[in-house]
Amino acid sequence: MVGDHGERLMSPGSALHGIPFVKMTGSGNDFVFFDGRHVSLERVTSPEIIQSICNRHNGIGADGIVILEPALPRADVRIHYFNSDGTPADLCGNATLCSTAMSAMLGLAGDSGMTLTTPAGLISSRIVAGLPEIDLQPVTSIRADMPIDLMPGEQRIGFAVAGIPHVVILCADADQVDVEGRGPLLRRHEASGPLGANVNWVSPMPNGHWRYRTFERGVEGETLACGTGAVATAVLLTSWGLAAAPTVTIRTSSGRDLNVRLSTTTEPLAGYQPTLRGEGRVVFRGVIESICADAAR
Repeated sequence: MVGDHGERLMSPGSALHGIPFVKMTGSGNDFVFFDGRHVSLERVTSPEIIQSICNRHNGIGADGIVILEPALPRADVRIHYFNSDGTPADLCGNATLCSTAMSAMLGLAGDSGMTLTTPAGLISSRIVAGLPEIDLQPVTSIRADMPIDLMPGEQRIGFAVAGIPHVVILCADADQVDVEGRGPLLRRHEASGPLGANVNWVSPMPNGHWRYRTFERGVEGETLACGTGAVATAVLLTSWGLAAAPTVTIRTSSGRDLNVRLSTTTEPLAGYQPTLRGEGRVVFRGVIESICADAAR
C-alpha cells in the first residue's frame, strides 16, 4: 500500500507473515488452526484478519479459525473459535471434533480422554477407532414447534439450543431446498431470539438415516456440515418421535456421516445429553507467506 505522500505503508495482513497453520476438515466444515502456545490471539483474531484468512480466493479459505491453548488446571485445552466473518462463536461441533484430534496431535492432551473448555461450557472428548468423539452440554430450550409459517415441502419446524441456537425444519427432500434463499429469512426470524440461529433442513433417507443441510450464521451461507446442527436435528427428530434409535446418523453435504448418540438427562430445561462422533482430518500444513487484509474483498 502507498500513503498520501508516496511512502510505503505496511499492510495489516503483513503481521501474518511466517505464521504456521494447519487446515482441517470435519465432514467438509473446514477450519484454519493455530497453536496458541506460539501464535497470540491478538495476532490472528481481528475481524479483518479472520476474513482475509478465510477468504477462499485470496486467503487460505475456511468456514472459521481455531486457536488452541493449554487451559490447566480447569481443562486440558481452551478452544477459541471464530466464524469466517470474524465473529466469535460459543461453540462449533465440527471445530470441536477437529480440536480433539489436533489437541492429541499437538500433545496438549491424551487421545484416550481430554477436557476442552469453550464459552458454551466444558466438553469431554476422546479418539475412538480413529475418529474424534465429543460429549456436549445438555441440549436446552427444546421447542417441538415454532410460530413460523411453513413453505411448500416443509412439514414441521422446531428449535433447540445445542451450544448455539438452531431452527430445524422437517421437509420432504432436503436436497431440493433453496437454502440460500430461505436461509437468511429464518436465520434472523424473531422467534429465534435476538442473535438469530442456524437453520437446518432434514429429510429421511431410504436406509433409515437422515439427510440435512445447514445455513450457518456467521458464515451467512450454506456449509457442507454443521456438528451442533446435526445434534439439534437429532434432538428434534427424537422429540417428534421420528428417530427411536439411541444413535441418529446424519448425512452431510460432503457425503460423510455424523453420528449423534442421545441419552436422557434430568437437568432443568434439558431433555438430552448428546455425544457427537465424526471426522476431524488434517488436510494440509503450511506457513502463511502473504495474506493482506484487503484480500477479504
